[in-house]
Amino acid sequence: MSSEEDERLEKLQEIREKGLNPFSYGYERNKQIKDLKAEFEGLEEDNLPEKSFNIAGRIKEVRNFGGIAFIDLEDERGQIQVVLREDELINKLEYIQNGDIVGAKGSLMYTNKGEFSLKASELELLTKALKPVPSSYYGLEDKETKYRQRYLHLIDSMDARENFRKRNKVVSEMRSFLEEREFMEVETPAIQPVYGGANARPFTTHVHDKDMEAYLRISPELYLKRLIIGGHERIFEVAKDFRNEGIDRTHNPEFTMMELYQAYADYEDMMQITEEMVEHIAQEVAGSAKVEYQGETIDLSAPWKRMTMRESLIEHGGFDVNELSDEEIQDLMKEHGAELESDYERGLAIAELFEEIVEPELIQPTFITDYPKETTPLCKLHREDESLIERFEAFVAGMELGNAYTELRDPVQQEKFFRDEQRRGEQGDDEAHEMDEDFIEALKQGMPPTGGLGIGVDRLAMILTNSESIRDVIYFPMMK
Repeated sequence: MSSEEDERLEKLQEIREKGLNPFSYGYERNKQIKDLKAEFEGLEEDNLPEKSFNIAGRIKEVRNFGGIAFIDLEDERGQIQVVLREDELINKLEYIQNGDIVGAKGSLMYTNKGEFSLKASELELLTKALKPVPSSYYGLEDKETKYRQRYLHLIDSMDARENFRKRNKVVSEMRSFLEEREFMEVETPAIQPVYGGANARPFTTHVHDKDMEAYLRISPELYLKRLIIGGHERIFEVAKDFRNEGIDRTHNPEFTMMELYQAYADYEDMMQITEEMVEHIAQEVAGSAKVEYQGETIDLSAPWKRMTMRESLIEHGGFDVNELSDEEIQDLMKEHGAELESDYERGLAIAELFEEIVEPELIQPTFITDYPKETTPLCKLHREDESLIERFEAFVAGMELGNAYTELRDPVQQEKFFRDEQRRGEQGDDEAHEMDEDFIEALKQGMPPTGGLGIGVDRLAMILTNSESIRDVIYFPMMK
């Protein structure tokens, strides 16, 4: 325990000995600081209202000059200077310090320096803090501390709190956009007997009552498709997914995904809904479809650029995979450090080359379409070339933002693709898709033509808050 904390514990005891409650039951605040400033700051002093306001917040700094004292008081979205002129109030600073949460009642004024302030007539301690807040001058500089002790980061930075409010608005605007188009929000299981919907390593758990192994979902996809089979035509879910894989700037094992499915649609329809939805969200959250992200101006306005995977490798890699032998593709993989988890397959190798060479170059919004069929067992074969599938991924700022298919609905073909995935798993690919027998049975009931789309909520929030890392938009990211 620090000497600072010891001192505050002593003050806590003094407060209690005076018969005061250092942790009050509540406070009747009638104005938030942001609203107070928006309504009255800038008025001539003679035009300021004479009535008193009750505000509350955390003390960021105290400046006591004896006959007068100043408190910088901050609530969730605003900060104001509170002026103490009466000895009775100034004397309270013997036990009220920075970090404490207080209520202040008073009238509005300007100081001699012209600073909009609240002249206090009452000051009430609401919560005694046993630790000080980070320095108002230096702030909280250590990134590890920001992520491990998010409460300190939020206390320290109003900008951080605003970024998380923007993240919240990303989700609310996403819901609004979809509900206006008659999509219904649904819920599917987070604990699943068979994981599926993506190529990823799952987290395992145990259901004691059933004495069975289960998994945290890596995707809600196969359950959402069951609902389309059951008769729903436009559905979506904003879901927590869990993937037991690498942690880096754009990956966290626990993340938020929005997935939607629309009957009688295909991947072309999904492209349209993606670009329109992201443009709408950007307008509402950032005020413009043009946003600044890590030194780049990114235009999220529809329509977005479209390229096939083959075309993107020609443009950014300088080679046409259709003209290369398997040996030449393998040589390119060695050259670019691309590796496969299972035995060599041409389609998977091409996708790995794309990831290494092209993906970092896709700064402006781009749909990469027509992936090799080996990249997923859940997508319908391309109507013009059955070595490909009707899949796209949406890229912005060099990272994948979304993934979509014209959904595979043939149960015979689906079972075959699942068998191929099982073989890859036996070869060492621990991200290979599991066989889901019940999903095959569901497909046998008949599924209408369907388009499906997944959008990474955290990554979209990164872009719209100009955040360098996914950790900046997840309150409690996983840390070692």
